Amino acid sequence: MGTRAGGRRTGPKCIAIVGPFASGKTTLLEAILARTGAIPRQNPVSSGSTVSDHSPEARAHAMSVEATIATTEFMGEQITFVDCPGSIEFSFEAEPVLAACDLAVVVAEADEKKIPALQLIMRKLDDLGVPRILFLNKVDKAIAGVRDTLKMLQPASSVPLLLRQIPLRKDGVVIGSIDLALERAYVYREYAESQVADIPSDDKARELEARFSMLETLADHDDELMEQLLEEIEPPKDAIFDDLAADLRAGAVTPVLIGTAEKGNGVLRLLKAIRHDAPDVEATRKRLGAPDGNQTVVQVMKTIHTAHGGKLSVSRVLSGQVADAAELFLSNGEAAKVSGIYKMLGKDQSKLTSAKAGDTVALGKLDNVKTGQTLSSVKG
Repeated sequence: MGTRAGGRRTGPKCIAIVGPFASGKTTLLEAILARTGAIPRQNPVSSGSTVSDHSPEARAHAMSVEATIATTEFMGEQITFVDCPGSIEFSFEAEPVLAACDLAVVVAEADEKKIPALQLIMRKLDDLGVPRILFLNKVDKAIAGVRDTLKMLQPASSVPLLLRQIPLRKDGVVIGSIDLALERAYVYREYAESQVADIPSDDKARELEARFSMLETLADHDDELMEQLLEEIEPPKDAIFDDLAADLRAGAVTPVLIGTAEKGNGVLRLLKAIRHDAPDVEATRKRLGAPDGNQTVVQVMKTIHTAHGGKLSVSRVLSGQVADAAELFLSNGEAAKVSGIYKMLGKDQSKLTSAKAGDTVALGKLDNVKTGQTLSSVKG
């Protein structure tokens, strides 16, 4: 990693999964949880047994009707994913969730009928200042080429859609992807890690053209890279990854990764991009204007009423630490006492003794606290 991005951001992250209705958000979350070992296998949405669609309402509608929180681990780091409903009727769920997330994964597909919905989502992310990655789903079923699809989708985005991968095809069928930054091919395997391969000679010219286009876009914010391209000097890979991370965090570009969530394809590359490129809770805290210092600050993202556990306030710890039975204060000075801290995996909860900065947890029985409110360990 070079100097523009300032290195990889470690620590717990919170990632929203958003996109138009039926674009594959729930399927992507299921694939992520299976790949990271949070669940034993990836269940299809049609089974009615996915982590996201656990409520009777979701199963009755055969779609997500509320934001679902699921925390997992990837390469030793904790990531909480929030699957936000795609249907416009339930979009009110998304805003308080998105505000406290470090990054959004926008799930889209090559369907021009969904562009108006995609545009609304992108504008909301712009308004909130949330960086994003676009996951171009269902590439195995797309008729149009990826670059033609990006031309179709670009009007929905206020910043350049930056293609990071192109499909690897055999006899016209998508069998994998070519990573333009790594200059490496990956052959898909269903529900398993892709197999690394050399870029076929027939695809080399196509890869070089797409890679140069990616580098040209990155050079808009990096004078040194621009000089290297003009002088036909191959830029170091570390510098390219640095630019990719810096431009994503600044919201200057929206990187585009490809895959087929239904088969678990492209999920590992997406997870690695999140781990290496996503901002952390410090950037989110600054974006929300939360106070600096050693005090504990908590943002409430969603309120859940459970049959047995009562009220749960799904919250992002922006700074400090929260212990069970801790006393926190609303901005008006009103006190709220935490009664239980839980890690969420859909409808399942596991009890914790405390939560630290970056964690996304459910806090029990904050009866006087509403979604969107901020709590602090300092009164007033």
